[in-house]
Formats: sequence, C-alpha cells, structure tokens
Amino acid sequence: MNSRYTGLVVRFVLAGVLLLAGWQMLAHGSTTEAQRARESADLIADYRPTCDGKTMGRRDTCLVFGGSGDEGGSYQHMMDKYAAANSPEALAERDRNWRVAGTVALGLGGLTLLFFILSLIEAIRFGTGQPQEATISYQRRIVGLFVAVGMAVGGVALIMEVGNFGTWLLAIAGVLFTAGAVAGLVSAWRTRIGRPRWARKHGYTYEHFNKDLMERLGWSNVRPFAGGVVTGTYRDRAFLVFDYAEKDSRDTALVIGLPGEVPPLVVEAKEKPGARLLTGTAQHWANHATQVVAAADRHYPWAFKASGKTIWAKYDEFISPSGKRLSKRLDGLHRVGTDLVALPPS
Repeated sequence: MNSRYTGLVVRFVLAGVLLLAGWQMLAHGSTTEAQRARESADLIADYRPTCDGKTMGRRDTCLVFGGSGDEGGSYQHMMDKYAAANSPEALAERDRNWRVAGTVALGLGGLTLLFFILSLIEAIRFGTGQPQEATISYQRRIVGLFVAVGMAVGGVALIMEVGNFGTWLLAIAGVLFTAGAVAGLVSAWRTRIGRPRWARKHGYTYEHFNKDLMERLGWSNVRPFAGGVVTGTYRDRAFLVFDYAEKDSRDTALVIGLPGEVPPLVVEAKEKPGARLLTGTAQHWANHATQVVAAADRHYPWAFKASGKTIWAKYDEFISPSGKRLSKRLDGLHRVGTDLVALPPS
C-alpha cells in the first residue's frame, strides 16, 4: 500500500480510538457528589475481606508473611482499609484522574484528527505520490506549538503552587519554545500560502514539489526533491526559487541567470567587524577583488555563488522569506550579476 495511504489510515484509526477512549474516560469520571456517596456506600456494604481465597469472619485475623506487611490484619482493619480506599473523597480523586486522562486522550485525538484532515487535503490537492516532506510541514510545527504551550502553561501553574527554580525554568523554556513554534508556523504559511500567491501576482509558475530539479541542477549532498518551486523571468533573466533540505536543515535557494559566463566564484556574507571573504578559481577574481566586493556590498550583502551563466544564493534565515523579500533578493542578485559580467577581462 502507498505510504501516504497507510499514514492516512493510521491517523484516522488512531484519532478514532483516542477520541472514543477520551470520551469514555470523561464519562466515567463525571459523577456527582451524591453518586459518589451512593457508590461508596454500596461498595463498602458489599465488601467482605478474604484471606487465602476464603471469606473472613468478624473475629478472624489474616496473617501474611513477607510483602509490605500491610496486606493482612484483623477483619476490622481490612474493612477500614477498604472503606478508606473507597470513600467519597477517594472516589472523587479517582474521578479527577479519569477526567485528566480523558482530557489528554481527547486532546491527542483531536490533534491526530487535525493531522489526518491536513494530510487528506494535501493528498487530494497534490496526489499521494509526492514526498511528504517536500515543503515545510504544518503538522510538526503544530505539534511543537501544542507541546510548547503546554510547557509554558504547566510551568506557570507549578510556579503558583511551588515556585522553585525548576518551575521557572520550565515556564521560561515553554515561552521560548512557543515563540519558536509560532515562527515555524509563520514560515509554513509564507511557503505554503504566501509563495503561490506571490507567484500568481507576478505571473510566475508555481509547483508544490519537483522530484527532478535537484538532479538537473547537479546539486549533491541534498535530498532529491525541491518544494515550493517558483520559475519565471525577472527583468529578462530566468530564475528559480525553491526549498531544499540539506542534512537536518531546510533552506530556500534563489537561482538566476547571468548575461554572460563567469569563472566559479564564492562571496561570503558581509560582516560588520571585517572585510568580506572572496574565493574563486580564476586569476580574474583576484585581479578584480576590490570591484567584486564593492558590487556585492552595494547590491547583495548576503553570501552568494556564481559560475558559468548562473548566480545563486541561499536564504537560510530562521523564518522563511516572504514574497517581498524574495523579490528584493532576486533584484540584488540580478544587479550584482550584471556588475560581475561587466568587469573587463583580466
């Protein structure tokens, strides 16, 4: 069976099991004070202590060797122990535990159902043959947001109860993780929603994923797919924008053509304390290092590479770029590429 079909079935079944179990737990733990009092009285009235499988009499004593030493005792001692374990207060505590477990199960079931719906929408929109990690996923970020918010809320609640260093650390970590999860959701929105809108606005072509692009570009050490792919022409030059994964990181690449050929060149990002690093395989760049750095500082202060008739860069900031930022960086690459090609021969 197709792995995406399998994932859909597993999510649907798991969501159903969790929601049903959570509902039953909540129902089991939602008793009134009067119901608990009646249940406690009935349980105690029907109870008769047993010892070694035999019902005890009122004058009997059960002797137990080994264990914790609290398993046996007189008839009255065992009755009192059972009555305490099944008192209205003990039953109320049991009900609270059932309600907590039910709420957790319902929450997990609802989250799993949400994942199922999101995956189903993706399968309907893009088919079941695409890699599930082709573009930034909402699902992992929603899970992270729930966990982070839970940490923050739990930490604040524990601060009010205990107030020690560990509870403060938990609350602060929860707040920081929540901020990171929100930033991740913003990135997902910009890629999954904002990028297609940006492409449509400018008349570019958008693909949710492309499994052959990385191979055609000859990019090695990256996963064999590209997601959120935009192709088009920017000021008379063909360009590509796409997401790709390299080891554990995900970045956005911008590739644009040059009006002429250039030798391989790497320019590092501009750093405030020092000069930009420039590396190349041709004497041409050494002869024009000052002009290259000046052009880069003027048009593109981030890192970029150039070779042949192509110049490209990686957008590796924490939050995925908006359409406005993509346009700005494409314009910068266009301008710096023009200056590089215009340099006189060495």
